[in-house]
Amino acid sequence: MAQGELLRRLFASYSRADDAAFRQAADELVAEERRKNHRLLANELERELNKPRPGADLPLTLRPIPKSRDDRPLLRLTKPNRELSELVLAPMAREVIEEIVAENRSRGALTSHGLRPRQRLLLLGAPGTGKSATAHAIAAELSLPVATASLAALTSSFLGDTARNVEAIMGFAEQTPCVLLLDEFDVLGQERAQAGDHGEMRRVAATVLQSLEDLHGESLVVATSNHPQLVDAAMWRRFDELIGFDSLDEAQLAELIALKLRAMPTELDAGDWAGRLGTLSPAEVELVCFEAMRRTVLAGRSAVDDAAMEAAVERMRRRRTLIDGAAPPD
Repeated sequence: MAQGELLRRLFASYSRADDAAFRQAADELVAEERRKNHRLLANELERELNKPRPGADLPLTLRPIPKSRDDRPLLRLTKPNRELSELVLAPMAREVIEEIVAENRSRGALTSHGLRPRQRLLLLGAPGTGKSATAHAIAAELSLPVATASLAALTSSFLGDTARNVEAIMGFAEQTPCVLLLDEFDVLGQERAQAGDHGEMRRVAATVLQSLEDLHGESLVVATSNHPQLVDAAMWRRFDELIGFDSLDEAQLAELIALKLRAMPTELDAGDWAGRLGTLSPAEVELVCFEAMRRTVLAGRSAVDDAAMEAAVERMRRRRTLIDGAAPPD
């Protein structure tokens, strides 16, 4: 694409506060300079683009964050903190996620044929299996900010406020391209026929159903749930894709261990440690690896060894004992 057209898109997206379009045009401008073999300029532009702004960590947006009745923000808007390349996922889950990313990158081609990309996703699985991390990775792939809903602020004791708060965050996503992350979705989308419900949660569920049905624009809604049995049956049909997150097998765990320890030399067998850490979630394995590297650096050693990993596992053992009494593997 001609540089003049890229600059026009860059200025136009800035003037209308379209964060995603601005980032995309800027990335394409950097890539264009790199194709021209202007590596120094491309690297300088990339550094400036990714440099954190003084006094703020939030992505550029001119639209106000919706707030609750008591003036608490209903969303936290951040840059993605994970890349897809950093995640170890089951092959089927990765394939579906890569398809969804490709569809949303080709939104224009789809809409010209009366089609739309999948943009309402429900991620299901046990805690620590990578659901929220995947939402951030999708956002990173699409150069979108992540708008994480605050359940504490969304849910209100005032009649009708929770439903209004849901409408507010969905309206924000309608106007601001982002990945709207609804963690613990079963709280908002719970079964409407539960005993003891006096109507408020039925109103909330109905609002969520209608909001998902009416979703347009460039945002993706990514909901996660550890308890799919609590989600209202009608919710399932509103999502374009359901993705399951299971425990990793030993080969995948070995890949994850090698990936998380890649920043330092190692003197250990990742396959052996995959067998020893088999009962931990991927998030816990990541914590063990980071703890082992931290211990290695503080001890003045140059490579992560079995002793550092064993000490990190012992730390995880104490952590799990405090949480639920469960102990990690020997």
